[in-house]
Amino acid sequence: MGKSQYERAVICFSKAITLQPQQVQLYVSQAEAYLQLCDFQSAAACYKQAWLLEPGAFEDRLAFIYYLQGQCLFDQGFFVDALEAFSKAAEVKPGCRAHKVRSLACLTALGRHTDCLKLVNDWMASEGPTSDLYILRARLHKELNKTSVCYHDVQLALALNPTCPVAGALQLQLREASEQARQRAVDKALCGELPEALCMINIALANSPEDGGLYLFRCFQPMCRP
Repeated sequence: MGKSQYERAVICFSKAITLQPQQVQLYVSQAEAYLQLCDFQSAAACYKQAWLLEPGAFEDRLAFIYYLQGQCLFDQGFFVDALEAFSKAAEVKPGCRAHKVRSLACLTALGRHTDCLKLVNDWMASEGPTSDLYILRARLHKELNKTSVCYHDVQLALALNPTCPVAGALQLQLREASEQARQRAVDKALCGELPEALCMINIALANSPEDGGLYLFRCFQPMCRP
């Protein structure tokens, strides 16, 4: 069938629905015609009406249409609208992880890292923590410049999965950042710039809070004041 035929089908089903508004199959057929026209919003509206008339019968299809709509909007860069569509899909099928993942992708694209963090925390509370979720949360903490909390989540991820390559890579990044900050602290201290040295050593500690030598370095700074 061509586009014009599906358009005529939509009109015919609309007329039929006017005469038989309680006929569930008419809404379903019209929804499928709308899908062929890539009119996801209208298709979802039809399936939602069918769902109301026959509760629980069309959850999977309705959620799938919302998901398709969200993905198309996401691919076009309409992240706010995509987030709304994925959120609707999650409301229809709250146990589906794919909807949460796509919502997270939208929030990330929008730079809403605090909202991302809330979503991940809710996810962990409902489904339990995993190494992947700890890594995801660690990255979000890193984006929010909460380095010490990022370090803590990396350690929790490694405790659950000691061979996780992503957690290992994040740990290495934190150690390298800590060492760079420590070296800058040494340079500042040698130049007599003690407040700046203290600032750098605090950054080093945030990236590697279990390094005892950094605490000794920080304690030594007040003793170096003239």
